[in-house]
Amino acid sequence: MRWFLLVAGVVILVAGCTLPDLTSGLQTPDSLVVKTRGEPVAGRYALIDVQVLDKSGNPVSGVTVELYRKIKNSYGSYYVKEDEAKTDSFGWAELSFFSPKEGECDLYVQVKGNPFLMENFSLDFISPKWLFVVWMCGDNNLWGYSDQDLEEMRNTNKKNVSVVVFYDGGGTSDGILVLDNDGNWKAIMGITGVDFNSGSYEDLEYWLKYVFENFSSTYRALIMWDHGSAWIGDSMYDSSKAISFDDTSGSAIAVKDLRMALENVINGALDGQKLDILGFDACLMGSLEVIYELRNTAHYIVASSFNEPADGWNYSFLDEITPDSTQFSVAEMIVDSYRDYYSSPAYDSYRQDGLSLAVYDTSQVEGFVSALDSFTYDLKANLSKVDAVYSDVVKSYIDYYNRPVLVDLGDFIDKWVTKLSIAPDPSSFVVHSYGEKGDRKLLAPVSIFMPESRSVYGIYENDYMTLSFPNDTQWDEFLVYWLQ
Repeated sequence: MRWFLLVAGVVILVAGCTLPDLTSGLQTPDSLVVKTRGEPVAGRYALIDVQVLDKSGNPVSGVTVELYRKIKNSYGSYYVKEDEAKTDSFGWAELSFFSPKEGECDLYVQVKGNPFLMENFSLDFISPKWLFVVWMCGDNNLWGYSDQDLEEMRNTNKKNVSVVVFYDGGGTSDGILVLDNDGNWKAIMGITGVDFNSGSYEDLEYWLKYVFENFSSTYRALIMWDHGSAWIGDSMYDSSKAISFDDTSGSAIAVKDLRMALENVINGALDGQKLDILGFDACLMGSLEVIYELRNTAHYIVASSFNEPADGWNYSFLDEITPDSTQFSVAEMIVDSYRDYYSSPAYDSYRQDGLSLAVYDTSQVEGFVSALDSFTYDLKANLSKVDAVYSDVVKSYIDYYNRPVLVDLGDFIDKWVTKLSIAPDPSSFVVHSYGEKGDRKLLAPVSIFMPESRSVYGIYENDYMTLSFPNDTQWDEFLVYWLQ
């Protein structure tokens, strides 16, 4: 009995003194699984999923995985760290890698602190059909609407579209945004604590050169996002105003300065090639004088001759672009999506005041302007008819003091033309459009300077004379002759 009790006691003692398994929950990484999420596209972040497993094939959570890129130069090669992330409960870490250009990139991943546990792989980036560059000047009272448009620009149309946004908001969290393959925004350059001056044409030129020298695509579009005032105010400041109003710096970009910046980019980074589309998500930029000034910078210009609602463009058209989409068909999509967005009853008041968006074929602008120049002689010969037509013509812009400044040229010509008279046809260069004011449909919306009096002409004369149009045509002479 004593022997039995002794044995039992030893068994109980041994059982009670069993040491805990100190290795429980401490998995040792042993292998890596690398998966690429979709086909890598230049100008978008590629997403890379890496799973860490132990010897038994179980996922290892809570460890940091690092991503490195191999850089080759004349001296050999070296590696640059691109990203890092911790594994989740399933052992997966999401990493991202950005390449603006098409071509193959050599990469490897490793568990942090364990360079012997690594996996080499490469990503072959393809070039998208379209690159949209958005110069988003939200450092003003439009700041809140920029988030709405950024949400609309998110898309997964990755083989066809890459988007680069130069974002200038109301604070100092400005930067350069691009999409990843899932359609989410990522910053490739944050300018934390520094204000990004989107009202500077020098900055615009610098960054456009950077993008077009480094980003691959078949077609290129530039969208100027902000307030717009056609050419009005262009003589007010040393760097005069027209679009991209930056409240922090008190600067903006004049039409002539925009032209010079774009011409420098075209003659440099683009090797003489025009932009495919130049778009203005801004008020009043569908002016004949503006389009004439910028005619050599893009194949097509998309702009509104009226004030735009603060909602601006509907960027859902980005998802509709296909591999077969041409310059013109994409410009058409922009106009059609704008028309559809503002067709609801909620925007009735805006349609009463006037809404338009049009595609202007810049290759046809000089021919139309030449015909318009000849037409001014007919106008001078019949000033009473000019007065009659002017009284009923659609006014595209009426200033703060209720003075008409810009009129719809297409509407003016429609009212002028009879069986016995001819006039230049604006539809020769207004090749696709949406336009209405109240119950009037505008078939070729484009505005022109035509103030109601000589005194109003004098108020805007200095602004007007900053442009090429009055210097290259007889329109300003006609206005003085008519108004005197």
